[in-house]
Amino acid sequence: MRTLLCFIVAAVAFCITPAGQDLDFIPSAYAANCVAKENLKEKAFSFISRCRKGGIQREFPGELKEESLGTIKNGSSAIHKKAWKLLNDNRFAK
Repeated sequence: MRTLLCFIVAAVAFCITPAGQDLDFIPSAYAANCVAKENLKEKAFSFISRCRKGGIQREFPGELKEESLGTIKNGSSAIHKKAWKLLNDNRFAK
């Protein structure tokens, strides 16, 4: 039992990262939901692969796939607005 507990503690510690660090891929400990406004530090490509259907790839602006959802949400250009709308569109939800 003690070995199992040590393994679980080690696994959880592996998934925890400092809060201020940008991540390319969000560990499963942080990926509790698929609401874009609650995952603003996650990169767009990670959120799309985890929470959206493949059809969004045809519409989503390629130049924003490396950006965080927070950057996309706060962007003022038409491309940012289109990307944010697609990320929240229920047609593409898994």
